[in-house]
Amino acid sequence: MKEDYFTGEFITKMRERYFRPRKWEKVKPFRNAAVLAIDLQAYFLRPESRAFLPSAPRFVSGLVEFYREAERLGVPIIFTRHFHRNDIMTRWWGGDMPKNDPLNELLEEFRPFAGTVIEKKTYDAFHGTELEGILRKLHVETVVITGVMTHLCCETTAREAFVRGFNVVFPVDGTLTQNRFFHEATLRNLSHGFAVTPLLKEVLEWLSSG
Repeated sequence: MKEDYFTGEFITKMRERYFRPRKWEKVKPFRNAAVLAIDLQAYFLRPESRAFLPSAPRFVSGLVEFYREAERLGVPIIFTRHFHRNDIMTRWWGGDMPKNDPLNELLEEFRPFAGTVIEKKTYDAFHGTELEGILRKLHVETVVITGVMTHLCCETTAREAFVRGFNVVFPVDGTLTQNRFFHEATLRNLSHGFAVTPLLKEVLEWLSSG
């Protein structure tokens, strides 16, 4: 079920329910951070696509502003681009995401920030990619997860980042999915064992302090 759920009221409610201040204080000292921008492709964010997420227009504008400020602060932003063909993803979803399909390009609004783009073929942005090597080379301690979809590629990548020893920040308004139920389920689970869940503006305040 798809719905346009990404409202100010929803975001406030999610932050109130799942943000854990004590966990945030534990993460804050680890200031060498990078932003992961997961699968911000036209396939999910343009109305003509069968996978269009109804809240995309509101979500995109907020994320562009976040990336602009993160870039100004000198925080690395690493994009992923997903495609698959004739594999388990194809069997599960009933179709391919071909690399040469224009809908699988990064959304135009995000291209100015996409200096580093990693191609991936499954939910986990670390699996079979150079992502961890890039992060280690940059001496990154904390990853900030943004992008689509909340409960699939974003959540899987957040879990894997934690397992690999990175602190994980998963802003409640930094990812998007099909409906409020999937979004909240991810926040409920990640906030318990994997990530802190502040607002994007709180992440910027942290990145710009000290």
